[in-house]
Amino acid sequence: MSIVFIKLGGSLITNKREQESARKDVLDRLGVEIAAALKKDPSLRGRLIIGHGAGSFGHTYAAKYGIRAGCKNEEQWKGYTLTADAVGQLNRIVLDSLLK
Repeated sequence: MSIVFIKLGGSLITNKREQESARKDVLDRLGVEIAAALKKDPSLRGRLIIGHGAGSFGHTYAAKYGIRAGCKNEEQWKGYTLTADAVGQLNRIVLDSLLK
């Protein structure tokens, strides 16, 4: 049994010109398309893994606090926690759209 991985790119699911701005219309459409694929091919159930990028939710903080290469000081750890929190918010939005 092979795994199927779908990555919903951050630039697709967020508006990169506006911080923490999800493209809910796109997410809702993707949810419908994924549901249709699962209906057409039931063998995808249990094999499909969906991931997503950070887009305007995570990259803004990551760049601002310079955490790309890791955290070396207290300010970068603050940036890490802000990034993780923002991406967690995006994850909830993605899940809400996929569960419709």
